Amino acid sequence: MRGVRRGLGLAALMLLSACASDKAPAEQAVKAAETAVADAKAEAAKWVPDQARSLDAALASVKDKFAKGEYKAVLAEAPALATQAKSVAAAAAAKKAELSKSWEEMSAGLPKMIDAVKSRVDILSKSKKLPANVTKEKFETAKADLAAATQGWTDAMAAYSGGNVADAVAKANTVKQKTVEALEALGMPVPPAAKS
Repeated sequence: MRGVRRGLGLAALMLLSACASDKAPAEQAVKAAETAVADAKAEAAKWVPDQARSLDAALASVKDKFAKGEYKAVLAEAPALATQAKSVAAAAAAKKAELSKSWEEMSAGLPKMIDAVKSRVDILSKSKKLPANVTKEKFETAKADLAAATQGWTDAMAAYSGGNVADAVAKANTVKQKTVEALEALGMPVPPAAKS
């Protein structure tokens, strides 16, 4: 009986020392994961917020397991979290590039389209008679769309200047839609790039 107790005691001691020997590497793994998440998070929160939130949740889960002494689970999951953080950082960089390119294209073309609509509205406002393809209702719609597009472009520029490219692109897309509607109402050609 004494031998069995000694054996159980020895097994318990070995188990405790095994757990203790996993604690230091697990702690290092958590720190490495925290660093990887922190490095990725600033840009990710701005460009891919959903992925940034899932990264936070995964880190919280790993830290919780560490706090509960589940060191083997931490050692298994923490390296994957560092890899996930790199993927999220890459996704953020790709999204930033995509939105920046989209903004550049729109900021090159939209002001010209708005100016073309404004010029046409100014000419038709001074004219005694509207062209056959432009009804009074269409003309009023075009003027309203022009006003909305002009204000929308001001808002988009402000968002871009404030560093919120995603919001600027969303606003610019609305401006594009309003400008296209105004062009169509006035019977003007819509540039091919604006149709997409």
